[in-house]
Amino acid sequence: MSNARLQQVITLVLAALCLAWAAYWLQRGRPGVAACALLLAMPQAPFLALETAWAAWAARRDGARRPFGGGGPIEPYPSLLTWCGAWVQEVVASLQTFAWRQPWAYRREPDNLPDNLTNDAQGRRGVLLVHGFVCNRGFWNPWMRQLRQAGVPFVAVTLEPPFGDVALQAQGLTQACEELMQATGVAPLLVGHSMGGLVIRSWLAQQPDAAALQHEVITIGTPHHGTALAMLAQSTAARQMQLLSPFVVELGQRESAERRSRFTCYWSVCDNIVFPASTATLPGARAVAVPGRPHVALAHDPLILRDVLARTSPL
Repeated sequence: MSNARLQQVITLVLAALCLAWAAYWLQRGRPGVAACALLLAMPQAPFLALETAWAAWAARRDGARRPFGGGGPIEPYPSLLTWCGAWVQEVVASLQTFAWRQPWAYRREPDNLPDNLTNDAQGRRGVLLVHGFVCNRGFWNPWMRQLRQAGVPFVAVTLEPPFGDVALQAQGLTQACEELMQATGVAPLLVGHSMGGLVIRSWLAQQPDAAALQHEVITIGTPHHGTALAMLAQSTAARQMQLLSPFVVELGQRESAERRSRFTCYWSVCDNIVFPASTATLPGARAVAVPGRPHVALAHDPLILRDVLARTSPL
């Protein structure tokens, strides 16, 4: 089952439960209890609260608030208000992503290739968008609208199988990269959110230096060294994302310092999925901390899209 279909089923089941709950209590003259059906529409909220509390506990250590390996300044520990704000942001962002964009609107924004481009794309750097774990191309809908308005060529992939080996999912990047290269004549900027950054690294590890070094890479909340949260899951991809798993350790050993210098890692101390937060950075890469942003909402911070647009502006 594709992740879009899986999320459609989950959304419909939750909607049916909400309606049944509301109808049952309205018939009994209990509108207040019926209104609690709204809580059923947000079943992720308490889980996100637990994740945020776990991330806050992990962030107490200084090493979790500076780039991995100890380089760079220590980010300040967020206030309780900031942590609560991050939780609210993530509840809203996850609803938009998992209840609408990915199950129902993942085809709404087509790739921006020659058939859709209004201007000559030759010589302009395109963007290859790579989503994270149990997601699909609909994750990038807000990005795709703005990239299209700016005339930037792009392809947003959907990785399959959704729970499968990261290296296997990485094979889906080859065709997308070739399409962008054919449209523009320039190696695309590779942008990955969460697991998508590991997919990009796995794909680059299979490329010769001459090809790999043509690409610039932006990762957003990527568990480059794994995440503590992955210990709770048992799928192949989740096991690969466990803290310092053999997969992430081997991936790091296959990268040269020159390749790492082509990376920019956006990370947040308030990331509720990838923690300790420092695991979202790579030694030798440019690390940019984004204050107060949780995992999904981090990908939609305007700072990151401005960076992408600056790198893809016509020369």
